[in-house]
Amino acid sequence: MKRFAILLLVAAACSACLRSTTVISLKPDGSGTIVQETGMTPQAVAMLKSMAASGGNQGTAPKELFGEQEARKAADTMGVKFVGGEPIKGQLEGYRARFAFDDIRQIKMQLSQDATADLGKGATADPPFGFEFEKGAAASRLIIKMPDLKSPAGSMGLPKDGANPEQLQQAMAMMKVMMAGMFVDVSLDVDGRIVKTDAPYVQGSRVTLLQIDFDKLLADEGSLMKLQKATDIKSLAGVPGLKVLTNPKVSVEFAK
Repeated sequence: MKRFAILLLVAAACSACLRSTTVISLKPDGSGTIVQETGMTPQAVAMLKSMAASGGNQGTAPKELFGEQEARKAADTMGVKFVGGEPIKGQLEGYRARFAFDDIRQIKMQLSQDATADLGKGATADPPFGFEFEKGAAASRLIIKMPDLKSPAGSMGLPKDGANPEQLQQAMAMMKVMMAGMFVDVSLDVDGRIVKTDAPYVQGSRVTLLQIDFDKLLADEGSLMKLQKATDIKSLAGVPGLKVLTNPKVSVEFAK
């Protein structure tokens, strides 16, 4: 129990109040930009830097949690160009990175393409989701191709269904500590007005591809159990605190 308590303390320090937002801005010709903001509370950042400097968590966190080096690595992974960035200071401490792309069809982005992928231990690499694009005379059409997640629970660090009940209970307890206050959002913002779409989460010119509000998700143990039992991305429909495109392909037509 003492060892488990220590693990919970480290987990809380590593993930406290992490917020990550990614906005893909798309132009009618298929080019665009990406702005990604990632931050944590200053107290959590200071604790992690102290632990990294003392060697107390070697291999867990880099000395610079969020910065240009990490942004350039993300750019290489996504197949985009890093064009600039600046530190974020205030209630959260982190980094705002800006990227550019000439053809959205060339982007390779994972659902966990943010700082949580590096800080959330136990998670597996998600297959990338991609895009198809057609430029039209009156309107442009984007097709978002969602990945086939064989184990959504494993992608979020949860044990798969059928795990040892004691292990599952410990994992759930650690999740509640690790993920408290965490918020992740990946959205698409088109340059123009949306004239037709089958996306379920639309507000004005913005489409939510993925949003996880962990406080809402963790408030109901039944939601965690549903997530833990999910066998594919369609199984995630209706989970409180979770917005995700559950169809294999989602179409967005937009015009100026």
